[in-house]
Amino acid sequence: MHWVVGDVQGCAREFEDLLRAIRFDAGRDRLVSVGDLVNKGPDSAAALRLWRDAGGVAVIGNHDVYALCARSGRQARRENDTLDALFDAPDADELLGALRALPVLLWLDVPDGAGTWVVHAGLHPHWTDLDAAAERLNAGAHDDDWLLRTEVTFATRVRSCTADGLLSERVGPPEIYVDPYRPWNELYTGEARVAHGHWAHRGHYRAGRVIGLDSGCCYGRELTAWCVEEDRVVSVPAR
Repeated sequence: MHWVVGDVQGCAREFEDLLRAIRFDAGRDRLVSVGDLVNKGPDSAAALRLWRDAGGVAVIGNHDVYALCARSGRQARRENDTLDALFDAPDADELLGALRALPVLLWLDVPDGAGTWVVHAGLHPHWTDLDAAAERLNAGAHDDDWLLRTEVTFATRVRSCTADGLLSERVGPPEIYVDPYRPWNELYTGEARVAHGHWAHRGHYRAGRVIGLDSGCCYGRELTAWCVEEDRVVSVPAR
């Protein structure tokens, strides 16, 4: 089974709870993260180790980008980040190297028409050929310049945008956005299913072929996983 997990953001204990709740078996199941494995929660290093030791795959999220650029000095540290323990960990370079290697778009090749694209935040309205977009976006050295590319930023930060892909700077639930801005999923015209995270204000939702999985664990709500084959959702409460 493919289990796609919403934004963990350093909430390692809840991540453990969720893996127990879904009876995850690394010999049978595949763990897929929608990104933002780190920051905001209390133990980013432990969350990364859980994901790594489970044989997990993932796409990169905006907090992962921030952690990497803060570590390299490309971006200034924010006063309220929770990355000190990760940066000081003896295996920090290994853990952060795994983050840096992550793709922007990931295709889950699931049988019986259940194949699904995974992206952290969302898709640009002009990305109509997602195979080509993935090849373009994921290619090249994943250095800091790559992390801060316009297209990578879009895929890791969009909530609402215009039909031409202009990002809204507002942060909140879908109802705060007004024309010409619309939730990005309303502009998605593809046939494949898409799973994403990032939009904690929206929580877990389904809309057409899109499923959102950020249920705001780091804000005291829930951590959510979706089984692709069974189309089944399991959530655990934040501690």
